[in-house]
Amino acid sequence: MFKHLFLSTVLLSAAGLTPTYAGDFSKFNFNIGGGVMTPINPTANYVGLSGNFAVGAGYNINKGNSIIGEFQWNGLPPNQVLQLPGLPFGNINLYSITTNYRRQVERIGHSPFGVYVIAGGGWYYRHISIDKNYVVPPSTVCSPAYIWWGYGCDTGSFIVSETIASKGNSAGGVNAGTGFTIRLSDSGWKFYVESRYNYAFSNRVATTFVPVTFGFRFN
Repeated sequence: MFKHLFLSTVLLSAAGLTPTYAGDFSKFNFNIGGGVMTPINPTANYVGLSGNFAVGAGYNINKGNSIIGEFQWNGLPPNQVLQLPGLPFGNINLYSITTNYRRQVERIGHSPFGVYVIAGGGWYYRHISIDKNYVVPPSTVCSPAYIWWGYGCDTGSFIVSETIASKGNSAGGVNAGTGFTIRLSDSGWKFYVESRYNYAFSNRVATTFVPVTFGFRFN
């Protein structure tokens, strides 16, 4: 729900982004996009491919340096290839709010193409929802797969047989990546493609993934 609220607020802000005349440089930046989330180990042991969504806004120090606040959603569905019988089933969503620094080259020569690097960090929240019909089998040995789904272990290394309808896990995290842009006329708007590595220091099992995002950016 707060994803929709955040999106509405940023879209309203973006309504006034059109510059007064072509070629204007704005101190305000905005981006919105979506794409594919690719998990990497250790997350790839439990999660398959999914989608992602990103929206952000920030301040341009100058044409080459920017500070950006960004909200991201990434799906973390069970890996259907590695999923074994008896393991929990349900869905996991990852939400993040980060502050990032972007260093960019607006144009390569006189072309409409540009490149940039981006890095930052912030808050990552992994929300787990387990199907209400799932019950932990008796005397189940504590394994990383159950830990990923939020279950605890007792002193005998067996899963604590509690019912978990939903559970959240907050952690700090960092990210770094690169992208390229294509300028759309002289309006300040660009189409962008970005790949960014994310590492969240989630409790017991780290969350590691690379979203590839396609979208539109202003300045």
